[in-house]
Formats: sequence, structure tokens, C-alpha cells
Amino acid sequence: TIGVIGYGSQGHAHALNLKDNGLNVIVGLYEGSKSKAVAESNGLRVGLVADVARESDIIMVVIPDTSAAQVYVEWIRPNLIPGNTMMFAHGFNIHYKTIIPPDTVDVSMVAPKAPGHRMREVFTKGSGVPGLLAIHQDVTGNAREIGLAYAKGVGCTRAGVLDTTFKEETETDL
Repeated sequence: TIGVIGYGSQGHAHALNLKDNGLNVIVGLYEGSKSKAVAESNGLRVGLVADVARESDIIMVVIPDTSAAQVYVEWIRPNLIPGNTMMFAHGFNIHYKTIIPPDTVDVSMVAPKAPGHRMREVFTKGSGVPGLLAIHQDVTGNAREIGLAYAKGVGCTRAGVLDTTFKEETETDL
């Protein structure tokens, strides 16, 4: 089960591409989010962030960097279990240590190199956008394989996936 936290520019593309590839996706949103109706109308299951984090094996954080740390502390961290995978589409919060996941979970990044609307458009035409893959923490020994599988699910492997680090992705993006 993949929990996509957020349904904005990147979140909608990630969730829909994963769903179209037959994966079990749940979108995690805050109480009262206007995106709930949109995600549900797109055929996605939606829940509160804490519930989605509790139910998911992979948790992809695609919300703004400015709110991610607070969302993590309040709703994601208390619901992580050993062996989960925390994923990010941007390296900022891990690189600058505003989020410090426990040493019992894998931490990786799949960063598509396009805005969400373009990522989705290209995917629906049978292609994909290139992506970056970084592994910050590999407790299970499977972080790279899970990251590549996720990259395939969102369509990045159709165009190519390059290895990077959280530091390199963050600093070149800024």
C-alpha cells in the first residue's frame, strides 16, 4: 500500500500514475482539504494523513517543504512502523534535517524532473519524465529496489532514472 501525502501539483500525478499502473494507492490529506473531492472524483481512496501513514507500507511526501516537517511530526512519525519506507519527491527536508526519520525505516527519494501536470500528461501518452533516485537510509536492504519500483510506477523509468543524493538534488534544485 502506497500512501501519497498531498494532492497538489506532484501529488495528483504520483497518485494517478501509480493507480493507472495497478498499484494500491491512498491519498493522505488534512481534515477539510478541498482536494478530497477532486481525488475521490479521480477514483482514488482518500483518508486523513495519520490514517494513511498507519495503513501504508510506503509513504510518499509530496506536500510543500514548508509544512512537511510539522505534518511529519504530528501525523506521520507516530504511525511509522519498522520496515516502512519514507519517500520524498524533493530532498530539502532530509538534507536540512527538518525531518529526521527513525533508524528503523528506509528513506529514499524519487524526484521526477517535471511539474506534476507535465508528468501526468506525458504518462497518459505512454511515456514518462526522467527522475532522480536517492537512498538516504537502507535498513531493509531493499530501499533501492523499492525506489526503482516506485519510479516505474510513476512512469520515470520510461524516460530514465539517475542516481543522486539528497544533498545534490536539493542544492541543484535551489
